[in-house]
Amino acid sequence: MWARAVSLALATVALAGASDVLYEISDEQYYEMPTLFHLDEYERCLATRGVYCTGSFELSPQGPHQLFQLMQRYAANWVDNFNHTRLHRGLCVSQRCRQLAPQQHPGQGEHNAALAEWFESCVNESTMLSYNLSSRLYQLEYCRRGEVNPDGLSTNERAFAGFVAILLALCAVSTVLDLTLSDHAKKGAAWALSFSIPGCWRSLLAPPPCSSETDLRAFDGLRVLCMMCVIIEHVCWITTHTFLADTRRYEQTRRALDAMLMANSTLVVQIFFMMSSFLLAHKLLQQRRRGEQVPVVRTFFDTMINRIIRVSPSYFVVVWFAASWWSRAGSGPMWTPLIEAEVNICRSKWWTHLLYLNNIVYANDKCLIQTWYLAADMQLYGLSLLLTLALWRCRRGAIYVLTALLAGSIALLFGLAYTWRLVPTFVMHRPESVRTTYSTEPSFNVLYQSPLGNVPGALAGLLLAHLHHQLLDSRIVLSKYKWFRWSAVSSVCVSAWWVAASPLLLGRGAPGRGGAAALAALERPIFAFFVGVALLGAMHGVPSPIGSFLSWRGWGCGARLSFGALLLHLPLNKSLVAARLAPTQLDRQSAILEWFGVASVSYLAALPLALCVELPAQRLHRALSALRRRSHAQSDAAPHDTRQKTDL
Repeated sequence: MWARAVSLALATVALAGASDVLYEISDEQYYEMPTLFHLDEYERCLATRGVYCTGSFELSPQGPHQLFQLMQRYAANWVDNFNHTRLHRGLCVSQRCRQLAPQQHPGQGEHNAALAEWFESCVNESTMLSYNLSSRLYQLEYCRRGEVNPDGLSTNERAFAGFVAILLALCAVSTVLDLTLSDHAKKGAAWALSFSIPGCWRSLLAPPPCSSETDLRAFDGLRVLCMMCVIIEHVCWITTHTFLADTRRYEQTRRALDAMLMANSTLVVQIFFMMSSFLLAHKLLQQRRRGEQVPVVRTFFDTMINRIIRVSPSYFVVVWFAASWWSRAGSGPMWTPLIEAEVNICRSKWWTHLLYLNNIVYANDKCLIQTWYLAADMQLYGLSLLLTLALWRCRRGAIYVLTALLAGSIALLFGLAYTWRLVPTFVMHRPESVRTTYSTEPSFNVLYQSPLGNVPGALAGLLLAHLHHQLLDSRIVLSKYKWFRWSAVSSVCVSAWWVAASPLLLGRGAPGRGGAAALAALERPIFAFFVGVALLGAMHGVPSPIGSFLSWRGWGCGARLSFGALLLHLPLNKSLVAARLAPTQLDRQSAILEWFGVASVSYLAALPLALCVELPAQRLHRALSALRRRSHAQSDAAPHDTRQKTDL
């Protein structure tokens, strides 16, 4: 008791001479504060017909309180620290606070209210006794008595099970036909062989197309590398979203360079936008260089249909699974707030995913949060296609137009960020914002997941494609210039440094309004610039170690499976974390091990999704398109043949 009194006295002296924000406190002072997260035994409580409740509490003092002042001023550094005036508890209240149990047996609605009141009284008694702080329940996740008996299968679950059965049957029949039909018979029945597992496996392992003018081999390796960066960021993100066992270590390492690199690594998503728009424009500009005619309306609709067929089948299957069977995949004290809450959102807004509007419509409700990228990418893909077709006849002028559009988008983002007090990526990923899934953070909806916030990446890809083709038309070989070789090689390191060090530009604590707006508007374009220089060097044959590594032919299969890994890694990782029975440890060692485990399982799970859904849909679309073209060709030739016979 004496040691505790001395500690609090020293803290009071320190606070008296400090500002409203306390950036550093000793370990002794830190552990004087209440533990932020705690979970009682879940399965034992329910197995003994106990009452288990999970929720969050707001602490408040009865009068002047030295410890509470310490908690407030330490939590005022909200960029790096949790809110220490809020506690998160999962308790077996029937075991901890039996004496506070309600005496009466009310109805169902009153029963739930009585359990919540019991839960609040239990935590309040504990905090009053230990810290002389009262606790108010401000968010109840659930109160549950006894073991939960699962309900019978719903119509939605039965439909999904039936769909999977039909899909497996199609794969089995198509595989048998592929193994038994002759080569001649297969030529006329390509559509029937679309679901063949051996055929899809060959498509998966097929070498990517190559060009003598443009070296795109590094794109496959870059796609896998970026996907791995996304996975490790999400591993740490999901762990922050649940109950942490070591909050002190988490808060202390938040400003470490590797931790900032990880938290800010979602900037690599801009590389996906860049590659998507670059490959789109590159394909069309190749047709222009060959002198081919490109009908605008037909090209737009055909290209968008191909894109939708490429993305939608696997995407919709995963969304359907999340809205149906995901809630049955496990249990635990955190299963209801993490999994079942998201399943309910998926069941209500599934249609926004079908329309690729989930990042705009009901933006605060997150179902498979990583799929915001698919919606934004589809929207920006359509915009990039329109811009490329509109600038079809321009050559030098297209570069100036795209540069002006890029500069205008940056200015617009700065204006919005300054007006609405939006923050850059690292600040947006602060602990309390992650815990609430950004429900109170407008920067996520306006800057992070909207097409407007990501348009600089798409424009950078278009600009890169037009610049590359301008160099090809002018017969300029960049690899001959020493300054460019050095720029291309060093841009890889500079882009990584920018991801890790750009948050340091704002200093510690709450960022200034102008500085936050400037970084929020510029962090993506600056990163895209350095990545674009590095990609231009790789395409023009500038030798570099990272370029050789990314150009390895073995990346091809992994690059094709990266789409499935994007869809599956978050449900797999979230199920793993939500089923844990104790608060989760988050440090460098556990993050790295979980990163490789989640990545390995995600790519393995992406394999059947690709072989049974993604590739069959693409093969079926190509087969039906070829059949339709042959039918049109025959119908066009028929009148000519009839006219010849009549002349004879």
